Amino acid sequence: MGYVFKLDDAERQENWLQSRLGQSAFALETEVLRKVWKPVSPQRVLEVGCGSGTFLEWFVSQGHMATGIEPSSSSLELARRRLGGRVGLDQGFAENLPYEDNEFDTVALITTLEFVDDPFLALKEAVRVARRNVLVGALNRYSAGRMQYLLEKLWKDPPYDRARYFSVFQLRRMAGRIFSGSVPIEWRTCISFPLPLLRYLGLLERSPLIQRNPFGHFIAMRIDMLCRFRTLQTPVFTELPTGAGAGASVRPLFWRSGDPSADLCRRSSGLREISSGT
Repeated sequence: MGYVFKLDDAERQENWLQSRLGQSAFALETEVLRKVWKPVSPQRVLEVGCGSGTFLEWFVSQGHMATGIEPSSSSLELARRRLGGRVGLDQGFAENLPYEDNEFDTVALITTLEFVDDPFLALKEAVRVARRNVLVGALNRYSAGRMQYLLEKLWKDPPYDRARYFSVFQLRRMAGRIFSGSVPIEWRTCISFPLPLLRYLGLLERSPLIQRNPFGHFIAMRIDMLCRFRTLQTPVFTELPTGAGAGASVRPLFWRSGDPSADLCRRSSGLREISSGT
């Protein structure tokens, strides 16, 4: 089950997001998420561990149809106040999602794996219900920001004290285990510099070179869905018309070439020929 936010945790996080530094961090995080995600059309999005609905609201503002699931009733109540009836909200856990296979185009886990009991199972469940990709936002174990949280433990009890931290390499390995091999992944990081300095270093923080380093505090990663099995195709021929002589030409509906995408087009063309009776 992992750690479930209590009311004071949810309110503390909400107050942070409303602060000047919180808004700066949110703007950077959504920027890198958009850069790695790159949706080409409105999608059905599930956010697992949606909290008070901050990122759900961002998904809706981008024109997507959003659903959120969250184990904390306190956080869900804040999300309902924020979003009203604009999204669907369910109560549940990341390791056991109550949805069908491939039910959503994109499944997002934004600062969610940090608090679940089994991050691998949570990511595997996200892969199961996603049709196109999984979008991960995670706190980086190798960032300077983590050192700040470790120092804060000396005088207060922040909810992120209970969080796991991940690295780009660890997230890639987890995805590889789920797909039993390599998988297309796009990633960036942000908040490589202290947040109070963003007013001076904003352009540098947003540069592609800085965002490609694996040590920013926030990791944004897109994992593409990949079919691990491919059927072996064999040539299919049209039937010989009745009374056709030995010289009748027989044309295969598809054939192989060095370009798999071209093969797909040719197969589709052949299927259309069958259905049209040509």
